Amino acid sequence: MRPLFLMALAIAALGGFALAQQHVRVSGTQIDELVDLPTEMRLGLFLDLGDGARELGSVRMVGGTFSITTEGMVPDERDLRALHSGAFPLAFMIGNEFVVASEGVRYATAWLQPYHDVSGSGSYDNLFDEWFFRAPPELTEPFGYFNLVYVTDDVELRSTPADFDLRRGWNLVVARLQDGGLVYSVQTSVEDVVMYSYGTNLTFEELDRRNQGEDD
Repeated sequence: MRPLFLMALAIAALGGFALAQQHVRVSGTQIDELVDLPTEMRLGLFLDLGDGARELGSVRMVGGTFSITTEGMVPDERDLRALHSGAFPLAFMIGNEFVVASEGVRYATAWLQPYHDVSGSGSYDNLFDEWFFRAPPELTEPFGYFNLVYVTDDVELRSTPADFDLRRGWNLVVARLQDGGLVYSVQTSVEDVVMYSYGTNLTFEELDRRNQGEDD
């Protein structure tokens, strides 16, 4: 009985390893060009739903710095789309025509969004919290951009500039400017992110009123 029991444990362990999903970490700084950042700032990971977004999780910012991991953040089945060859919104500056090496894979993309947690709930509340306008997050060492991509299975995407091996779970697809050209990679972490923001929608409304000579 003991050998059979040990074998069962080994099979269970291998099964758990096979089902493990990769997670990624993004760390960096938020710089706002218009306002001083409030104390209760959070950075949320928002799933791109095409006609909307859903927050999967968030972390509290400390002095404009952040470090967020996707561990424990898994898209719902209903939010996953089939990954087919053709147009695919991957990393900035890469283009979007890819050949998918295998069928049956589903995917989702996500983005990072800073907001003022006015309600103190620890997650984004559309009725109370203030959404910060922001440019696409930049990588600085060297300069580049990244996208967050979730896939249900390991898959290779083939394109003219490079091939991309995506692992089951979350992937950071990175494009960096080096030696006068773009260098592409798929990573599990980046630490040199700078996210420039431009105040909240209220800030823009106030600026617009001032530009038109209206009183506050």
